[in-house]
Amino acid sequence: MAVNTLITSQKNPFVLNKKQFIAIGVALAAVLALYFGTSNVKPAKRNAAAHTENHDGHDHDGHDHAEHQPAGMMAGPQVKAADFDSLLADIKRRLLSPQVNAELNDLVDAAESAKTNQEKFTAYETLGKRWQAIGYKGIAAYYFQKAGDLESSEKILNFAAHLYEEGMNATDNASVRQLYAEGRVAALSKVVAVNPNNDTAVIDLAIARMEMGDVMNGVFALRDFAEKHPNNIRAQVTLGKMALQSNQPEKAIERANIILALDKDHFETHLFLGEAYRMKGDIDKAIEVFNRAKEILKNPDFDKDMDAYIATFKK
Repeated sequence: MAVNTLITSQKNPFVLNKKQFIAIGVALAAVLALYFGTSNVKPAKRNAAAHTENHDGHDHDGHDHAEHQPAGMMAGPQVKAADFDSLLADIKRRLLSPQVNAELNDLVDAAESAKTNQEKFTAYETLGKRWQAIGYKGIAAYYFQKAGDLESSEKILNFAAHLYEEGMNATDNASVRQLYAEGRVAALSKVVAVNPNNDTAVIDLAIARMEMGDVMNGVFALRDFAEKHPNNIRAQVTLGKMALQSNQPEKAIERANIILALDKDHFETHLFLGEAYRMKGDIDKAIEVFNRAKEILKNPDFDKDMDAYIATFKK
């Protein structure tokens, strides 16, 4: 499997990014970050211009047993969210052609003049699709969210949350990221209100709260969910990585043991478990677990990188 394919196939929600790995160990960033992927902060070309998304004409656009707040996560909102109307106006004024602006203005007029919810829904959905097509996923998410709110559509609101995340990952502008983070939380909150049994959305919402800055509530919600659903591997993996990030290897090992009892060949768990043992100083166990990860993946590139990493701490 090619490295790029491996990265894009990873869909775990709270993977460690390079900065977080550096807090754990510089050498690990060069190896495990590659194979964990970066689904929370995906690589992208970014534009730090005030209140604008990145755009080049193409598609663009974390109790006693509670894990502590992960190192490097926001303790609260660091900046005020950008104003949506100002962001929208800036993009339209500087980055869109007169023809596209005219088309978008007509769609907005249709939404504002609509006499029924169905007409409004159609207009907002069309606006969302148009903004998505020209590459502004965070803006598209706003309109899909409005459409989803009208019909309490779990599917459309989930899609809006996904687009908000992509919009976040396409910009380094902190105010814009916060705007999209808050939109994502709002969309996912509505999804959970519509369907409280949507476990994926419940976990996504907890993670989104952390990324928005509401770290403690997000952590507690995720922990409570894992206590009620101990067999949910995604929740356990997320908490295991959070424990590792916050320098709690024993907690990470506890989570890993729960996961491996359910799926003994869970690749990503072997990665954070091996690093937990390394952090504890149990080098032999760390090497054993990392070698098991190699057996599971069966990827020569990964084997080479992992062997190089093991050599940095091997006795």
